[in-house]
Amino acid sequence: MTNLSWLPPFRPQSLALVVLLCAGTSASSFAVADDAEPADANATPSQLADATPIFDGKSLEGWTNPYEWGKTEVVDGEIHLTADKKFFLVTEKLYHDYEFEGEVKLPEGKSNSGFMARGQVAPNKVFGYQAEADPTDRRWSGGLYDEGRRQWLVPLWEQPEAQAAFDRDRWNRYRIRCVGNHLQFFVNDVPTTDYFDPVNLSGRVGLQHHGEKGQTYRFRNLKVRELGRHEWKPLFDGKSLDGWETVGGGKWEVVDGILQGRASSEANEPNGMLYSKQTMTDGTYRIEYRFRQGNSGFFVRSQITDNKPFVKGVQCEIDGSENVGGLYQTGGAGWLVQPLHYLEEKFPMDRRAVVERRWKQAREGKQLDKKIVTSEGNDTPWNTMVVSVSGKRIVVHLNDCLAADYVVDDLADSGVVALQLHGNQDLEVDFRKVEMLVPASEE
Repeated sequence: MTNLSWLPPFRPQSLALVVLLCAGTSASSFAVADDAEPADANATPSQLADATPIFDGKSLEGWTNPYEWGKTEVVDGEIHLTADKKFFLVTEKLYHDYEFEGEVKLPEGKSNSGFMARGQVAPNKVFGYQAEADPTDRRWSGGLYDEGRRQWLVPLWEQPEAQAAFDRDRWNRYRIRCVGNHLQFFVNDVPTTDYFDPVNLSGRVGLQHHGEKGQTYRFRNLKVRELGRHEWKPLFDGKSLDGWETVGGGKWEVVDGILQGRASSEANEPNGMLYSKQTMTDGTYRIEYRFRQGNSGFFVRSQITDNKPFVKGVQCEIDGSENVGGLYQTGGAGWLVQPLHYLEEKFPMDRRAVVERRWKQAREGKQLDKKIVTSEGNDTPWNTMVVSVSGKRIVVHLNDCLAADYVVDDLADSGVVALQLHGNQDLEVDFRKVEMLVPASEE
């Protein structure tokens, strides 16, 4: 059995223990000076005592302000940010997989801040994942906000334990862990965000001033433990079906680097499957496909059988209907969840329209930049589907919009990945990439 999974999910440990992580690259060790520890007695002890400091307490060496505005200074071992409009101070260094820890102190009155995780930088602009610091009555501190792009990805709506973690009257310690496409946030060691997202695998650490005039935001004890990086590994070589097997009806062939799947209603054939020779456990997969007609799907941790429909397991729906990106269990419960099933439980009413609008664009084949990707001589859009399997949890994104995030209690512990040709119909689907996210080699 081949296990190409990355590090296991991180769980906060007892404060008396040292956190042990398997790192892809070595991290420097340092002794934490007594005066680097929080002065207030109720502050949470550091969980990253062996990480590398990225702020020396004396200067802003290693940091940069990509904006034409914003005041930055070091005062008594703290970074102070002051401005009349929003800006971010970011690291000069680009980070891949890492664990970060830092503290923030908000000013009294109207305020809002946060830490950027894998922030993307342009002149007068920083965008990407942000661990929110929100002292308002809604208390969404530690939620995941996609700054400058999709807005809220993890609002802490009706999550009382996570909402209670932040205390605006004290220093609050954030811990951010990014491994592969898995993002985890902790506020004062309380888990607040556990999210899979395929957009950015690297970026800058950043500190936010939200733009409230006259307000000063304070940051201290900033440190990082690097954990290597991940990269996409092809499972389809663009030339042949090496590494794959077929069963059932339909036809699979590689033409000009494109994996073509075809079926015909006139042939009266059963479902056809193209499945991996390797058995997989946890993993994240990225497929790029274009779809003209019929019904297809991408199966994870599934079993190939001797009888029709030749497969038992969970598939991510690929078709032209409103069900695309939903989860269907063949040989089991049938439909598990439809796309956007999470909205009613996870998003308040006033935040759902943004997601629904982005989903409409994704179904039209529009990428995050709102562009449609086609090939010369073929106006059918290429779509990108990313599927993450972690334990019993399956997360599906279509064109960088979350379609499904669901725990399948009876999901097999291992199985093949597979592409489907639904039988007894006219079907035309192409795949130009089938990839898996794996730890990068250190060559």
